[in-house]
Amino acid sequence: MRGTADTDPRLILSIFGLSVGGLTATSPSTRKAIFAPIFALSIYLVLFTASDDLPTDYFVGCSTMINLFRMSDLLLLSDVQKDLRRHGETRDISKEPFLTRLKWALSLYASLRGVGWSHEPTSHLPPPSKTTRTQFVLQQILKLGQAHVVFNFGNLLVLLNSSFSKDGPPFSSQPWWLRPTAIGQTLQVNGVVARLSTPKDWPSLFGPVSGAFTVRSYWGRVWHQVLRKFLTGHGTTFTKALRIPKGRFKTYFSLYVAFFISGLIHYFGDFMIIQDWSGGSLIYFTLQACAITFEDAVQGLVRRSGIKVPSLLARVIGYTWVVAWFSFAIPIWMEPHVKAGITSDGVSGSSVVPVLAREIASRLRLEVR
Repeated sequence: MRGTADTDPRLILSIFGLSVGGLTATSPSTRKAIFAPIFALSIYLVLFTASDDLPTDYFVGCSTMINLFRMSDLLLLSDVQKDLRRHGETRDISKEPFLTRLKWALSLYASLRGVGWSHEPTSHLPPPSKTTRTQFVLQQILKLGQAHVVFNFGNLLVLLNSSFSKDGPPFSSQPWWLRPTAIGQTLQVNGVVARLSTPKDWPSLFGPVSGAFTVRSYWGRVWHQVLRKFLTGHGTTFTKALRIPKGRFKTYFSLYVAFFISGLIHYFGDFMIIQDWSGGSLIYFTLQACAITFEDAVQGLVRRSGIKVPSLLARVIGYTWVVAWFSFAIPIWMEPHVKAGITSDGVSGSSVVPVLAREIASRLRLEVR
């Protein structure tokens, strides 16, 4: 047992039940009161419980804190039943029967990106699919298969690279985006097959990699937008509380608040696997705001200088900058995880990959774990 107590699934279910119950309640004061036990249980779960499964602990830690900040946004900072509407919805949900409100609350809770809701960040999401259900399901199954192949290839590299062992040398890269891709596609297939949703309700979780020619575009258009609603919501709340006037400082203040909260969320995930505060997430995510500030300044200088940079050259420079930046920054985030042992046995449950790794290692005279 790594924590004070073992992780109890009943805690997770209690937090989920309280969260949905809070969204269902008609009284704003009741919703605010329900946030108190959500906060207490979330902090206890993350700081005082752990299991022997490090990847699961990291997922539980981050998910719990995402839910906590999301409920802060929906239960504390807004009047959720008046402020949020599904597209085309005109009724006052607070006046509907309990079961109708419960269904509404579950729909809102499940829509992390706000797809189909008034707060949907349409300009930051890939366009919705216009295919039939059958075509959509087949496309997602194909993408899921591709993700599985690439993920296991990444796992093979992890097993062959001693940098991913607890006592190995520092590392500079790892396939960090494939697991959420596979989870997203599995949810999409199940939702559409069960007719709980349509293809247009599932824009791609990630945007095209070709859009990652700046750090800003990477985070704003390529990476998932699951956290956007409550990150921007807290930023807006802080700027209003501090009475920061509209302008450039307010924009950047909100940017730093968003990345700080994102870092805090992942920092608690770090704690669950490392069991101390030596994780790098808070530094890593705060640095993203610094990188965006830097590239905005460079772009501003170029514009004011009157230099005309060909678009192709600008893209090449941009891609080079983004690759260089993340090659520097990602180890700050991931290396403490590796040293804690999260990748010591690989990152996949496949029994074939370790056998293949040992065979390749024997032929190339490499060490393999």
